[in-house]
Amino acid sequence: MKIKFLQAFHGDSIWISFTENGINRNILIDGGPSTTYTYTDKNKKTKNGALKLLVDSLKEKGETLDLVILTHIDDDHIDGFLKWFGKDKDAIRHIKEVWFNSGRTIKKYLNDTDSEVGSVKFKETTTLTSVQQGIDFENYIRDNGVWDEKVIAQQDMAEWSNISFKILSPGREKLEKLLKEWHKKRPESVLDTSQKTDYSKTLSQLIEEDSFEEDDDPYNGSSMAFLLQENGKKEEYLFLGDSHPTEILKELGRLKYNEDNKLSVEFMKLSHHGSKRNNPIEIFKVVDTAKYVISTNGASHNHPDKATIARIVASNPRAKIYFNYPELIPKIIMDQDRIDFPDVEYLSSEQL
Repeated sequence: MKIKFLQAFHGDSIWISFTENGINRNILIDGGPSTTYTYTDKNKKTKNGALKLLVDSLKEKGETLDLVILTHIDDDHIDGFLKWFGKDKDAIRHIKEVWFNSGRTIKKYLNDTDSEVGSVKFKETTTLTSVQQGIDFENYIRDNGVWDEKVIAQQDMAEWSNISFKILSPGREKLEKLLKEWHKKRPESVLDTSQKTDYSKTLSQLIEEDSFEEDDDPYNGSSMAFLLQENGKKEEYLFLGDSHPTEILKELGRLKYNEDNKLSVEFMKLSHHGSKRNNPIEIFKVVDTAKYVISTNGASHNHPDKATIARIVASNPRAKIYFNYPELIPKIIMDQDRIDFPDVEYLSSEQL
């Protein structure tokens, strides 16, 4: 099994590929912001992003995205897909199955009769109707037979092809909170969870000063997070989406994991692009791994927080920390940090 963290700007897009009975299979977790599909460079030229390059490559090989997982509806996770579907009238033919918790499916799942929810729609002029805001994305994937409208929630165990998933988030309470906020416009203060960088401080300083306040954004709280395992293999992989740590720690506790009986994984993909509000030191004390992955280019919300990296090295001074934008490393890590923690490695996710 191969796992690649695409360069999805400030978002997530993760490609998993493996072979089953001689057939190549492909899973994609999230699609990043719209620029992950196409973007305009500084010379005003349209460029293909990592998502479009992947899709075009699979098309050339006669392969499809066998499973697409949309962890939650934040722009930096879903908009790449919305743009692809809007621009490519044949997109749906290259996807076999979608996992997606929409507002209306959550509403039905919770037997909620009061909350107001809207559908997810394409955001640009599309090749499907040429009408701005004209297509209901949810109806489109359902009517084309790739989405069964099943809610993916905490404690679910899913067997898909040669892969098993243990769903750690979202729990019922997080889904209820999302519905209460669905119809409201998200204030900018909610979106900006890290208003300034802490890169001027050393890791040692941040360890000494550490304090934790959890993210309270209901959209992040509704994020899917899961343990993934290829059947027949012992290695598990932890994908945290943008989930809330109390939700993850609660479920890991239910599964009997704690500091004395740690969850051992091949790597953990940090929650919310390394935000200090989604990655407390407690989670690093419960999860046993040498490898930690950060997905962001640092251009939005000043993620990752260096405080998160400080928590990692405080709990594991031999950590290997992987960035899908390795150019962030010299912006964050000082010479003093390398002196204080000489066994920590900072690497490109291409080296995973």
